[in-house]
Amino acid sequence: MLDLDGGSSDWLDQARLTLVAAEQMLVGGLAEEAIADSFLAMVYAARAALQGGEGEVLSWEDVIARFQGDALPGLGLSKENQRALPIVSDLYWRVAGSREMEADPLTAGACLEDARSFVDEVARKLEG
Repeated sequence: MLDLDGGSSDWLDQARLTLVAAEQMLVGGLAEEAIADSFLAMVYAARAALQGGEGEVLSWEDVIARFQGDALPGLGLSKENQRALPIVSDLYWRVAGSREMEADPLTAGACLEDARSFVDEVARKLEG
């Protein structure tokens, strides 16, 4: 079990709330917003794993890079969840950033499932 401080707990709570929002967006037919919220929930969970670490985190890119380099090796996440954050991050960028692809409900649902699995496993590892 890793040491879970108040900040980590707050980030995990935010991740869980954002998953609920992603599900509501998906049910409401807002696929792009569901992908964005799924991605954001994963960033919040990754941020929770970085609490207490060294260095300043200024952006979601910083969170992902630091999570991949610093927190991921020690968490012992499943192979699926080790790959989930970079995959959903790339998809989010392609849908919301570069606009090279359009969001659809099937893809948004897959992102939400990946995000749920990722957030749940990170939380289990942090909370013991």
